[in-house]
Amino acid sequence: ALKDFSGGVHPSWEGGWCANAASRWLEVQVANLTSPQRWVQYLRLLQESIWPGGVLPKFPRPVRTQEQKLAAEKQALQSLMGVLPDLVVEILGVNKCRVSWGLVLESLQQPLINRHLIYCLGDIILEFLDLSASVEKSAAITSASDMPGNSKRMGVSS
Repeated sequence: ALKDFSGGVHPSWEGGWCANAASRWLEVQVANLTSPQRWVQYLRLLQESIWPGGVLPKFPRPVRTQEQKLAAEKQALQSLMGVLPDLVVEILGVNKCRVSWGLVLESLQQPLINRHLIYCLGDIILEFLDLSASVEKSAAITSASDMPGNSKRMGVSS
């Protein structure tokens, strides 16, 4: 059951088939979007956008025209509309869905929000890759090899 902001279960969602279906759909979508294959895809896209062809560009990209920006916004809106299942679009209506996605796109035009979003995604990726465990393991190995009397450090084999 879905919870409202006060922490209690919202009565209209409790035990309803709609809540179960929406919850299940959301779980599947999140699992799909955060699968290892998707993370690899996201990282490759990021790499290609920063280093096209594996080479850092010598010159920055030319500034996009207003027409190009509007065309990209329209394409993004169409792509986002395709993410929602038909049932959701039928329930909410095409116009509400379009307005909602438009607000999402508009909010992503804020540099401060974008910076925060990138930092959060970076944290999630690092947590997902669990680099902290490998850093701690390498630090432990390094500190163990630096200990006095370590036979490997002294060139003595066992």
